[in-house]
Amino acid sequence: MLRINTLNMRKNRKKIKNRLYVLILILVFGFLYLVYTDFGIKKLITVKKEKYNLQTQIQSLMNQQLAIQSEITKLKLDTMYIEQLAREKFLMVRPGEKVFKVMDSKKVN
Repeated sequence: MLRINTLNMRKNRKKIKNRLYVLILILVFGFLYLVYTDFGIKKLITVKKEKYNLQTQIQSLMNQQLAIQSEITKLKLDTMYIEQLAREKFLMVRPGEKVFKVMDSKKVN
């Protein structure tokens, strides 16, 4: 009877060890699956970085759009701004004004 009990205990221990090995293998493969598949953590991190970059790009473009809309409004309504641009960019002057060019002393010599 003692021998049978001992044999049964050994068989049970072997079964438990085998089940433990199978469980460990399942956990390892499950972890690898979660990390490296298309639905894994690695992909999730990549997608989150891309989302952040796109949101930053969208915010930058929205700021540009606001600046352009402000420029359009000034060009439509503000005559002083239009005059300033004409003077600076196109070197325009009003009738009767004289333009003086200041020469740099380093360039003259």
